Amino acid sequence: MVDFTEEETMALPGVMRALAPVMESIGWERPLCQLTEINMHRLIVTAIESFRIEMLEIAAKYDEVPF
Repeated sequence: MVDFTEEETMALPGVMRALAPVMESIGWERPLCQLTEINMHRLIVTAIESFRIEMLEIAAKYDEVPF
């Protein structure tokens, strides 16, 4: 398990909000092992992009980048 920084932990709710519509379109009940390559790619890209956006927004609140 990865130890998240305070800022990374703060970013997680935004990532979950971004992933929810993707999961809604895929189907919440669908096991991960049944996802297509395209669906898995969508989940990964959405998670990474939303995490980056959240971290940039958090960093903008500081005079210096905290990470």
